[in-house]
Amino acid sequence: MKRKRSKVLKTADEIQAAINKKSFELNYNGGTIWCEHLDGMADLEQEVIEKFKRDLPNLMRPSVSSCMIINLDETVITKAIEDVIVNGLVDGNKQFRKIAFVGVDRKTHLKFSEIHSRTGAIVNFLDDYEKAKEWVL
Repeated sequence: MKRKRSKVLKTADEIQAAINKKSFELNYNGGTIWCEHLDGMADLEQEVIEKFKRDLPNLMRPSVSSCMIINLDETVITKAIEDVIVNGLVDGNKQFRKIAFVGVDRKTHLKFSEIHSRTGAIVNFLDDYEKAKEWVL
């Protein structure tokens, strides 16, 4: 079952740019945040999953921040995507302090809240990327 936050029509070039967008560690307000960019990928479930799996080894490194933003705005969030994100973060060897999700509908909050109950990481849901940066740090 697919869950849509909003119906967004994107061109092939916009979707390709979203797929190619790199996730990275951001220096912000005296700290660092891992920024996981899975946004703008429309209904390309397999590409979202593959991108997240490719990023996992980098974000799990001990030297990478334990504060994270996962941006899913303008991406259709399926059960498979939910499962990969939750299991990837919970089963990894890293303890996260704070995780902000951007662009996630209310139906998906419950699944992503499992991260808190299984790891103790504080999880929040925001609609604005700038607000997410402020909340995480």
